[in-house]
Amino acid sequence: MITESAPPESAAVLREDQAAVLAALDQLPARQREVVVLRYWMELPGADIAAAMGISVGSVKSHTARAMASLARLLKETP
Repeated sequence: MITESAPPESAAVLREDQAAVLAALDQLPARQREVVVLRYWMELPGADIAAAMGISVGSVKSHTARAMASLARLLKETP
């Protein structure tokens, strides 16, 4: 989080980082993107995500693991 005393450059870097994450998310398959959004933005537990998506908790875990690995790779590739 950026505080009021933080230099303006910090806000610019944060916006760039956020844009990079959103661009990487956009490259994920739909199911993986949905799991990540429900888990990390909506802060839903695995069972709730499974119920919302109509899949098993194990599938939620698999989609999450694949998504996080892909995001790590995609963000590492971002200049």
